[in-house]
Parts: sequence; structure tokens; C-alpha cells
Amino acid sequence: MASGLPRRNGQKTGQRATETQAPVGYTWADYVEALVVEYGTLAAVAWKLVERGLSEDVTSVERALRRLRGRGQRDGGLIGQRVLRVFGVPETVEALARWMGTYHSPFGDLPVQLCVDQLRLWERPPLSESKARVWILLGLAGVALRRRAFDEAQPLLEAAAALTDLPAARIEHHLATSYLLTRLEVNAKRAEAAARPHLESARSILDASRAELDPAEAACFQARLVDHEAFDANRRGDSARALALYRSLSTKDVHPFASYRRDAGVAFGLHRQGARDEALRMAQRACEHAGDGGYVRLRVMGLLMVARIQGAPDHEGTLARAAAIAKRLADPELRVRVERAQDRLSEVGSK
Repeated sequence: MASGLPRRNGQKTGQRATETQAPVGYTWADYVEALVVEYGTLAAVAWKLVERGLSEDVTSVERALRRLRGRGQRDGGLIGQRVLRVFGVPETVEALARWMGTYHSPFGDLPVQLCVDQLRLWERPPLSESKARVWILLGLAGVALRRRAFDEAQPLLEAAAALTDLPAARIEHHLATSYLLTRLEVNAKRAEAAARPHLESARSILDASRAELDPAEAACFQARLVDHEAFDANRRGDSARALALYRSLSTKDVHPFASYRRDAGVAFGLHRQGARDEALRMAQRACEHAGDGGYVRLRVMGLLMVARIQGAPDHEGTLARAAAIAKRLADPELRVRVERAQDRLSEVGSK
């Protein structure tokens, strides 16, 4: 769980940083400096806190802020809690946390261990004491899902649920939980029933918050919702329904992730219908979208789709490329997908 992650102590109060002992990651000094840049001086920051009724003495607040600067990545205490409550975290920092915690960002296409290392750097004060921590928890849950460590993902998602008040974070939480439930339940009908409430909640939040979301992000969430529903339809054997769902997505290429999901889904549906040439063209186009967006994992999935449509003997080279990428990413979930594709195509080729 996130609470069990190792925490590295930052500088002690008054300790001067050197090249060998400077804290790694975002510190209280970085946070206070950002506030000084925004408001002009440390005294101006202190006055903002006084105006909020948190103290009557500007001088004592300013001294507390100076002490906070030296806390490194340790607990910020009462002053840290108050400063975060008044100012929140800088937009640039929250945007970075959001990038690490969103499935459809390219962060999740980095090697697994690199993702873990980065998230652990941020799962420390001051960020871990702010509401922006929700994105770090979602990122850690996403990595756990990639590692197929479902028992680790579940408590992380439960912890994130307690912090989710942003629409995008709530949608992300419901979609990740839906995916987890489909992996925990072997029976297709029970899995769909367990995931359904989360998909409906994600859709409701998305519909209600489109005006607040960037259009590209909304398109990615929409594509993910459709992908979940189409997955259920395909598992029920209703490939026509799944294809119709993918074709309902916008034909405008507003974001590479959304375009990949649409074209890969259409490719699979066409392949099921026997339209090989058109299916292959769509699968190859999906791979191009993945490459354009820097989505290495999606490119692997796209290559697996291409290999399935190609069939023997052309699929061998495509499968080898997909396997090599999955190995370099050290991604257990991808490796499982590659192995299943190899077994399935090997069976087809032997008939």
C-alpha cells in the first residue's frame, strides 16, 4: 500500500544543502519558494495566512515559513497543513501529479520500475499531505495493475476514493476500479455486473463535467468508457455491438490515445466480420496513432492486433517486435498479452 512506501528524510532544519545531500524530489523549500514567486515576498505570503485568520502575528508566521523551508520532505506540521489548506499546491506541480496518475498519459508507457521510482519520489510531503496526492495513489494503482498485483491495486484505489473530489480524478478512479474488478472476477457475467456501477458513475461524471475538462482529455475518457463497454460486449460474443460502440466515437483525431482506441477497436470488429484488408489497415493506423502520441504500450497492443489479422507466416515478425518491446518495458501485463497472442496464433497455425 502507499502508506508502506519507503520515505527518505529530507534536510534537517538549518542544514545547508550540498550536491551530495540535497533532497531528491519536491520539497517544502520548493513549495515555499513557489509561493514567494507568486506573491512577491515571504512577508506577503505570511500576510495572506494572517488574513485568513490563522494567526495574528505576521512575524511569527514568517518565522514558521522559514522553518518550513528546512523541513525537506518531512512532515510539515501544523504550519504545513495550514499553508496547503490556504494555497493548495502550485498548478504546475498538480499538473505533473495528474500526468503521473492518469492512465491515458504517456507516463504509463514508461518502464514499470521507472514509474514506481518516480511515484515514490512524490509520495512524500509536501505533496503527500495535499489533495493532489490522489493522483499519486492512482498512479501507483495503475502500476500495480500493470504488474498484475491486484491485491496491491485495490487498497490504493480505495485510498484514492477518499481524496477524490476533482471530476477527472473521480472518473479515473471509477475506470481503474472497473478494470480491476474485471480481473478479479473470472466469471464474465459476474465481472460485468461488478464493473457496471463504476462505468455508469464514470459516464455520469463525464457528462456532467465536460465543460470543465479539456476537450482532448474528455475524448480520452470517452474512448476508455467505450473500450470497457465494448470489451464486455465482445466477451458476451456480441462483436457487432462492440464494433458499433467503437464507430460511435468521433472520427476527429483530437488526441492520439482516443484515436488509437477507436481504430484498434474498429480493427478488431472488422477482423471478426472477416473484412481482413480493412481490418489490417485500421490496425496499422492504430499503431501510427500510438507512435504519434508516444504510447509504447499501446503500440505493442496494436502490433498484437496486426499479427492476429496477418496470420501465418507474416505474423511472426510482428509478434517478435511486440515481444521485444514488452521485454524492454519489463511490463508483466504486456508480457502476458504477448504470450497469449503467441499461443493463440501458434494454435491457429498448426491447424
